[in-house]
Amino acid sequence: MSSVSEEIKTDRVSAHHGKPYLMSPVLLFSLLMVPIVINCFFIVYALVGWILEGRDKFNWQLEAIEVALWIAAVVIGWCVLQLVYARWKQLPRSHILPISSYGHIFIAVLMAVSVIITVRL
Repeated sequence: MSSVSEEIKTDRVSAHHGKPYLMSPVLLFSLLMVPIVINCFFIVYALVGWILEGRDKFNWQLEAIEVALWIAAVVIGWCVLQLVYARWKQLPRSHILPISSYGHIFIAVLMAVSVIITVRL
């Protein structure tokens, strides 16, 4: 029985480049889902501004810049916290958490600029 548990431990360790888990997979999933959900909403919000016309577009423009800046600020803040957490846990730069954080910051800034351009047109 002992050899089976040793094999399982070895497989779990070797699956992570010879190191034990640096963070719980459930925690990692939870941290990664927040910016994904918010950025998906943000992308839909920005695309809606592109397709609206007339009075609907005017109503969307009334609050669009403020909404875009708040959403971008929340996403950037969350991603910065993730980067700080990744640094604190000594995760490598090639880990999915820092890579995802930089990617979501880029998407949030891109969508905010898109909304601002759409409002100004």
